[in-house]
Amino acid sequence: MAVVGTGAAVLVTTACSVGLEDLPLPEPGVGGESYSLHATFENALNLPTKAKVKLSGADIGEVASMVVQDYTAVVTMRIASGVTVEAGTTAELRSATPLGDVFVALQPPPEATGATPLREGDTIPLSSTSAAATIEELLSTASVLVNGGALRNFTKIVNGLGEAVGRRGDNLANLVNESTRLLGLIARRTDEIEETLVRTDQLITTISERRSTIDDVVLAARPALDVVAAETSQVLDLVSQVDRISRQIQRFPAVQDTDTRSIIADINRIAAELNAAATDPEAELSAVNRLLAPIMKVTSSTAANTDADLEQLVIGSEPIPGHPGDPGSRLPDDTDWQAFVGTLTYTLTRLQGRLEAGG
Repeated sequence: MAVVGTGAAVLVTTACSVGLEDLPLPEPGVGGESYSLHATFENALNLPTKAKVKLSGADIGEVASMVVQDYTAVVTMRIASGVTVEAGTTAELRSATPLGDVFVALQPPPEATGATPLREGDTIPLSSTSAAATIEELLSTASVLVNGGALRNFTKIVNGLGEAVGRRGDNLANLVNESTRLLGLIARRTDEIEETLVRTDQLITTISERRSTIDDVVLAARPALDVVAAETSQVLDLVSQVDRISRQIQRFPAVQDTDTRSIIADINRIAAELNAAATDPEAELSAVNRLLAPIMKVTSSTAANTDADLEQLVIGSEPIPGHPGDPGSRLPDDTDWQAFVGTLTYTLTRLQGRLEAGG
């Protein structure tokens, strides 16, 4: 009888065997008492029912239901009764991983001390909620980044920089080093630059404070400026006359040796040459000595007399004994007479024109 009972028990156990996959999993939710809160989202896409509600990373409830109201998603949450959600709390739809489930993340206000807690049926407004990017948005953004040419353009930029630098990378490194040194120098001169700016600001402030004084000076000088403006033509005429007088004065030899054409400059030049000859042991002054007698004869009295030897004087192109004559001279001919008649006719014509104009 005992053997039969044992066999029956084995048969029943074999026929009704149960594995771990057949065991029921615990249903997610809030154990015990809870209260309801509402949150209005602009978009609650991919938020499943029974999704977790977390406060600062801790599970405090679950999503009970979702309804559409005025083109917004109103999410009802069941919060554990032992958890206090203070007024001013913000709600955001987040996902722990790119392909993970979306949950509601509550963030308490920065100044939560002494805030009024939310009660049963209170609502977190739309201004305090936000929706995280959906998987579709992430994939579309990634596709635009990959297929939209951004990576290709970046690659082209890098390649272009490489081609531009070529084998002159050391120059680019030197440029970076010089730029870094310049920035360091500017950083070390920050106090001086700041002092310059402060002094400039003080100068501007002083000018602003003295603005009335400057205006008074300008107003006081205005009549003089008006007189100068009215007499501009006379001032220009005066300047022109002074210029003409200066040009006339320049024609006279300078008295203070400021002009190379002056007599004093010539005397100084002669004295310098004589001094150079006197200091030269090999200098010969026989030629100068021959000139001293005529100079003394000319300058020894109020009258000047000379003794000229005309044996080398030639008039015209006719040669004389000992001299071939002047090749640039010639005897008068018919062309000279025609030129004389033409010149005389032209002079008389101009004289007649002036007499008629004067009459």
